[in-house]
Amino acid sequence: MSSNTATPYSSNYECVSDNCTRLLAAQMISNAKSPITSTSYILDNACGLGTVSKQFKLLHPHATILVTDIAPGMIDEIQQTIKANGWSNMYTEILDVRDLSTLRDETFTHVITNLGLPVPGDLESSTKIVNEIFRDSKIGGEDRVWLTAFYNAARAVRPNETPDSFIALKPEIPHASWIIEQLEERGSGNNVEIKTCVTYTMATSLDEMTENMMLAREMFFSRFTKEGTEIVEPRLWNLFSRKSCRK
Repeated sequence: MSSNTATPYSSNYECVSDNCTRLLAAQMISNAKSPITSTSYILDNACGLGTVSKQFKLLHPHATILVTDIAPGMIDEIQQTIKANGWSNMYTEILDVRDLSTLRDETFTHVITNLGLPVPGDLESSTKIVNEIFRDSKIGGEDRVWLTAFYNAARAVRPNETPDSFIALKPEIPHASWIIEQLEERGSGNNVEIKTCVTYTMATSLDEMTENMMLAREMFFSRFTKEGTEIVEPRLWNLFSRKSCRK
């Protein structure tokens, strides 16, 4: 995701993704193997609105945190949160999750990359991100969620065309075995643990859910005309409706 793509999305992040981030953050923190203390230095990688860091601060107010994101809009939001809460030991940088070369090796006691892997549209991003996670810390955390509804909606509207490359993904990436292999190759030995986490977005109605998802339309339907995008919205509604009925 480029900064140009991510910045417009930042203002809609709360509606589209934040609940998924919050659920993942809670599980990440509760499952932390290394104790979080006043000497901990945490990297909140691809931080979004800083949801993970907020969870850390609630439970561990004395921990030092660096929050990074490629989108200036996201960083602006978290800087306002830092100021409002008076957090003196939380810092920000605009960085690409695929290139953290300005950060020194083995700097952090905990590295969290929540919904930051892979970077849509970059088929090599997963390997780059794993390299950076491992380089910056001996302890790396990683979780991901993929919005298949967008892909299915795009296919429904344009069945003979490949959807935007933004949602392209190598077939091996969604498998836990790939993550384990990548980290073990970089020297983690057998010290890798994979856990599943069920996440979801919330809305008061299917209409609101569809409207929230369409806030991210610039990322997933950039090549669609206005008329094409208007067709996508009811397709998404139908997809969400079928999932709700099955539950």
